[in-house]
Amino acid sequence: MNHFFPSFKLEKLTDGRLSWVGRLQPTNVRKNAKWYVQAIYDHNHPNNNTYGGSIKVYSIDPNLEEICQQLGQAIPHTLRDGSGHMYLCTARPEDIRVGNVSTSAASALSWAAKWITAFELWLAGTITTDEFRGHNI
Repeated sequence: MNHFFPSFKLEKLTDGRLSWVGRLQPTNVRKNAKWYVQAIYDHNHPNNNTYGGSIKVYSIDPNLEEICQQLGQAIPHTLRDGSGHMYLCTARPEDIRVGNVSTSAASALSWAAKWITAFELWLAGTITTDEFRGHNI
């Protein structure tokens, strides 16, 4: 993590899970874009084979719930945790195999950075909803 995301800080949540919190700056679409995100390890990490994997990346700012309401539509490749909170889909079940594929926070944040770039391009109208949904970017 320190090599790829040196500004991120490790935190321990009250329920014992670990998380990394920090800022991503995808300036390829919006010059001053800043995203504050949090990557949280599930209690059963790395033994989770669901969409999104066992590290969930949440957008703290911007608030995706508010953006979803403003748009009047769902945001592609977002999921909901057991409490109903929205997080970014950063892995497919076939990508999560303990020992075969990286299940690190650095990997999840790298995919989150790609998701954020696609989201920014989608909002700007550079890519279509079908392109965003279809993993074609």
